[in-house]
Amino acid sequence: MKRQAFAEAVACGVATLGASLIYGQFFASTEYLLPLCIASFGGALIAAIQRRSLAKSTLAACAGFIVLAIYGVFADTVQYGAPSNATATELFWGVVGGWARMLTVGLPVDVRGDLLITPVLIAWIAAFTGTTLATRTHSALAPIGPPLAAFAIALLFVGDRPGTHIIATTVFLAGALSLVLLRANQSALRYGIPVVIVVAALAIGAGLITPLSRGENRFDPRDLHKAPLWIADTLTPLAEIKSQLGEQPPRRLFTVRTDAPIDRVRTSTLNDYDGTLWRSADQFVVAGRQLSDTEGPTVAAHIEIDNLKGPFLPVIGQPATLDLTVDDITKIGFSEDSGVLATTEAAPKGLRYTIVGSINPRGNNPRGDQRLHTATPSATSLPLPNGLPPQLRALAQQLTLGDQTPYAKLLAIETYLRRLPYNIDAQPGHSYGALTRILTATDPADAASYAEQHAAAFAVLARALGFHTRVAVGYRLPANGSVTTNDAHAWAEVAFDGFGWIPFEPTDVTSKPTEPRTQMDSPVAGPPPPNPPLAAPPAEGPKLAPSGEPGSGWGEVLRTTAVVAVSFVSFLALLTGLIVAEKARRRWRRRRARNLADRVLGAWDEATDRLIERGATFAVSTTFVEAAERVTGLAALAPLATAAVFAPDHVTNDDVRQAWQLEKQLRGELSPRLSPRSLRARLSPRPLLAGWRDSRATRRNLRQLGVS
Repeated sequence: MKRQAFAEAVACGVATLGASLIYGQFFASTEYLLPLCIASFGGALIAAIQRRSLAKSTLAACAGFIVLAIYGVFADTVQYGAPSNATATELFWGVVGGWARMLTVGLPVDVRGDLLITPVLIAWIAAFTGTTLATRTHSALAPIGPPLAAFAIALLFVGDRPGTHIIATTVFLAGALSLVLLRANQSALRYGIPVVIVVAALAIGAGLITPLSRGENRFDPRDLHKAPLWIADTLTPLAEIKSQLGEQPPRRLFTVRTDAPIDRVRTSTLNDYDGTLWRSADQFVVAGRQLSDTEGPTVAAHIEIDNLKGPFLPVIGQPATLDLTVDDITKIGFSEDSGVLATTEAAPKGLRYTIVGSINPRGNNPRGDQRLHTATPSATSLPLPNGLPPQLRALAQQLTLGDQTPYAKLLAIETYLRRLPYNIDAQPGHSYGALTRILTATDPADAASYAEQHAAAFAVLARALGFHTRVAVGYRLPANGSVTTNDAHAWAEVAFDGFGWIPFEPTDVTSKPTEPRTQMDSPVAGPPPPNPPLAAPPAEGPKLAPSGEPGSGWGEVLRTTAVVAVSFVSFLALLTGLIVAEKARRRWRRRRARNLADRVLGAWDEATDRLIERGATFAVSTTFVEAAERVTGLAALAPLATAAVFAPDHVTNDDVRQAWQLEKQLRGELSPRLSPRSLRARLSPRPLLAGWRDSRATRRNLRQLGVS
């Protein structure tokens, strides 16, 4: 590898790495850095090493990316050092739909393969394409285009996350400006490095003192997917419980007056779990008076909002009717699937309404209505995402090993979770990793948790057994009806045929959130049971559809990806057709020019176009003789072109025929047979760009000479 090519590859890799550093606002840890660093420099070095053959370089780049994806992104699926079927599945669906997955998770997120594969792919393509342009073109600016595109794409994925990207911008500018300097004048690199540093510093300083770096009004592609009255929270409400419980003094949120005793109000339900966060995918319609049909006893609640932030509003049970005291009802939405009430107002202070809902058959009795012991759970259970730790599945099955009815199994899980040490100061989070740490810990300090983890753990363990579960977020209702942040709570709900969603309380609600509860404080008789032995997990049940396959929620992603791919291929086909058509049009016009001299010059232009397609360059000031000295194939054509310029009246039809015959001969020598190289030449837009560039240079030179 030549020193020039190596230096350009390193500069392109640095620029791509700068673009990749933006994902620090997307991921919650720095584990993403190593794969993206390898992708940034690996793609660049492969393009520099294999610069003589584009086909071999592309194949080597594809192979290198696959190796990086297997052992750097999806290493947890590798078995005995070799890729498995799970590796192939995760890699395929990650490449196809990873971009959509990135737009559906709350930020920041844990580093996972299905979220990391898209940034790695973008970095690899940007580094490879940028270095390929650097080794195969003479443009000083073209090679920074791919890293710049990667920079813009990373900003789109990060969206409106607050914060600046000073380090990423610094690294990107250093690599991009160094690459431009190398391309323009390598000998000036020694003196140009200080210039690069000064320009990068000035650019960053200007960005910091202007509104560009602020988080206000940033574009977020997630906003483009909103349906009418589709209200989504940027952060799952489950993750906000700890911050609310920690507010001192507690903030008053709303007041509730009911005509019958109830112990809680719900604000949101979360039924979509991706292994990291429980989220809601509700779509809302304008709420009318009649919300849904309900059976059984109902309770009316009169609610007045004080300092509760939107979008979710308090409801009780399964809402049936709603009476609003506001005129603009279009700002209130209702999801019949989940029974969630929401508003488009960010701060609905002063909003008052009366809501009537059916109450659950458990009431205040932990054992619940006797009918629940023989009830049938809903068969429409949602699958858990790929990656469920075998310890959690084993724990769910061993906790319910001796129970005969579905309801008894759920009570067993509820009882076990209520015995866990309660501590509001425990680490937040309810990902697979967090739940595994809590539920398999041998040290009580590691098992300490609170309502967020308890509700999520119940929903995951029950769903692992096939129950249709969801997480409910809301507030415990004090006796005076005045709800504050100190009442924030979460629990789990399970769907039963004929009964709807039945709440389960996996947290000991008798403990105050501000007072950690030890094992001795457990309301359940007896010491907390040790975690079941997990050395030999039970046999696996029926396999769930892996995330990414149609039927597991990814069908729409696959269709969207197919539309994008078809659109991209169609665009390339249209662009290629336009290039070929424009070349044919220019050739037709040159052969049928008005006078004989222009036809001879047209043959010269066609000959030079064929050379430009293969990488040759001709300055505007290059004469016909100088061009013929560089390319022997133009030697016989140069005198005819010179005569056409300086003696156009003496050009004959024989000269025209000879000129076009010489052009045909040169074309045959350049492409004796159809090959990938000749096909690339026919599709190359270089002659069109060179003509535009020469015309612009000619106009600029004429202006400098004072010729209008």
